[in-house]
Amino acid sequence: METYYYVNIFETKGLEYLLLMAFLVLFVLLVKYLQGPRKLP
Repeated sequence: METYYYVNIFETKGLEYLLLMAFLVLFVLLVKYLQGPRKLP
């Protein structure tokens, strides 16, 4: 007999917040990388 475990995605709020924070940090780094080096006046 096979065992199937149901995972409720709404019970994993901690993991969702960690993924969101990692995405935002990587997004900011990507934007800074795409802007290139800043020229000093």
